[in-house]
Amino acid sequence: MEHRKRIILTSVLLAGISLDFFHRSMTGIMEREISEIAGVLDGDSRVLLSLASSLFFYAYGFSQFFLGSLLDSFGISRVTTLLLLVMGFGTLLMATGSPVLLLASRVVVGFSAAVLFLSYQRALSLYYRRDEQAWATAIGLMIGSLSALLATYPLRLFLERFGFVYTVIVLSTITIIVAVLLWLTSRIGLRDNGSNGSILVTLRNLGLIAKDPHSWSVSIGTLATYGVVLSFQSSWGQLLLSDYHGLDRIVVSYYLMLLATLFLVSSLLAGYISDKIIQKRKPILILSHVFIAVAWILLYIIHQFRNNYLLPISIIIMGVGVGLHVVAPPMIREVYGVEVSSDINSLRQYSTLYRNSPAKYNTTTSRPVNRCIGKLNNYNGEYNNSCEIR
Repeated sequence: MEHRKRIILTSVLLAGISLDFFHRSMTGIMEREISEIAGVLDGDSRVLLSLASSLFFYAYGFSQFFLGSLLDSFGISRVTTLLLLVMGFGTLLMATGSPVLLLASRVVVGFSAAVLFLSYQRALSLYYRRDEQAWATAIGLMIGSLSALLATYPLRLFLERFGFVYTVIVLSTITIIVAVLLWLTSRIGLRDNGSNGSILVTLRNLGLIAKDPHSWSVSIGTLATYGVVLSFQSSWGQLLLSDYHGLDRIVVSYYLMLLATLFLVSSLLAGYISDKIIQKRKPILILSHVFIAVAWILLYIIHQFRNNYLLPISIIIMGVGVGLHVVAPPMIREVYGVEVSSDINSLRQYSTLYRNSPAKYNTTTSRPVNRCIGKLNNYNGEYNNSCEIR
């Protein structure tokens, strides 16, 4: 019976994670819709696209300062249910067609979505054994990856068929339904009210964690792998592939879908190998860094020789490499107690997402950056060889 209850709880939380990942990635193929919204105030569509992406992650990262502590102190039943409702109504703000309310929506949704993966990790600490941690985390990332996959070409087709407003309404409705389902789980004996009921105790524990080199090394490792690739997937990768490589929005969505698909497969294999075969985390996280480094080097070579035929290989290596980082959440959490399980992962997510947000905002300078790339490669294309940022 207890096994069935934990499956019900984690299934609802997995639905929440799918919403989180969908919102992270959806702006990656919405350049046209955001351009139309920017036209309402005669604004720069590229600035609005960059802000729509970066503000989500700024809010996501900022919330890590205290959401982990709130979750450890007061539990999933209270904190996560409330924030899912806020997220659902915040999503509706996008449907107004106002650039200001679009950005406000991204802030509200980003702030609220941050609790979802933390809640899932807390549930794993409470109800799953250590040798199930990486595999269960991989399942969470698999669901998230499937959702991120839906936020590429399938979302593009949905937008073409039903329009932006209807898409937002459907997304908001699903979010509110998940919030109600999570509240209902507390009625079947899975009510998590927190580990200690005192936020002061949790904050004191967080202070000790922040001084531990283990927590920072894993956090930085996650930033260098998942954080950077997430930035590519949700924002500047779209601009790079379209502006510099000359691909249209449909082909770009294919590449981003390939990246999400390989992430899905790779994370499942990495989780199984880590839990059941080698029973270690560190070698797999190091291998993730190697794959990502090779992908970036190959991408630079593609720029250097202007050969798009090698582009799929770079995306494939990147997708496989980022999936290997799945061992990071259990790796950073396992050396601490369940009473700080959310806090320790909030530190990791802060390092990954908040520090990565400036890279997203800097996509407003994508044209000048592409000019600089062209100059480095002696390339005379659409842009001239001036690196001046106007």
